[in-house]
Amino acid sequence: MLLTCRCHSEFQQFLRKRLPSLALLEPIRLLSFSSQLAKVWLLNLDPAIPLLLPRYSASGRPAVFDPIDLLRSLVLMTSLKVPGISQWVAMLKHDKVLAILSGFEPHKTPGVGTFYDFFHRCWLEDRTKIRNRRRKLRPPLVRPKDRMKSGQKLTPKHPGVVGRMVKRALQGRSFSLRPERLIQLIFARSCVNRSIALGLIPDPLALMVAGDGSPLRTGSSPAGVKVCHCREQGTFLCSCPRRYSDPDAS
Repeated sequence: MLLTCRCHSEFQQFLRKRLPSLALLEPIRLLSFSSQLAKVWLLNLDPAIPLLLPRYSASGRPAVFDPIDLLRSLVLMTSLKVPGISQWVAMLKHDKVLAILSGFEPHKTPGVGTFYDFFHRCWLEDRTKIRNRRRKLRPPLVRPKDRMKSGQKLTPKHPGVVGRMVKRALQGRSFSLRPERLIQLIFARSCVNRSIALGLIPDPLALMVAGDGSPLRTGSSPAGVKVCHCREQGTFLCSCPRRYSDPDAS
């Protein structure tokens, strides 16, 4: 259950109360995060509040951490190029500056499970479908024999997919079932609309937009989990179907 979310002006007031003591105790360290401080001070996440509230139940135990603070903390994590949630959680726990810039009290920071629960709430896909895809057995992944040279790109697995998507969009097909649509909407409301209001994007109706994909790290094993009994019979390299914890990863 989520009672309420703290607005941006309240977060700024929180910083005004906490930063003076930090400036006295750790002035050099606080100065080293001046860029991140400016970012969270200016980043108004109020437009994300009505988008995140429906993702929490109206009854039950109240949520311990504000989802807006979790979102802001992830922005900080990305800004500092921290590669993983476990490492970030440890940094928040032992670094007062990062905890306060995220909006947390230094002695009360979220754990790994809290962040992953937030990810699940933002990913608009049926949990049953996710479980079914993970239980489905798939053939083992075959690694390419030839290694890629420096600067060389992989051959597209689905050539022409962008053109097909453009054609469907022009035909009026809706893409509203995208599980990542909430994340994109939060970015549009909080960042893109604000950039338009500030004049950073002069004419939003006359834009040329380019998109690109980025590889994302996953904690799952590329070898999958064997469910056959070949190992018991002395066969260690088999091609039997396996179960993958992240079936979308390659």
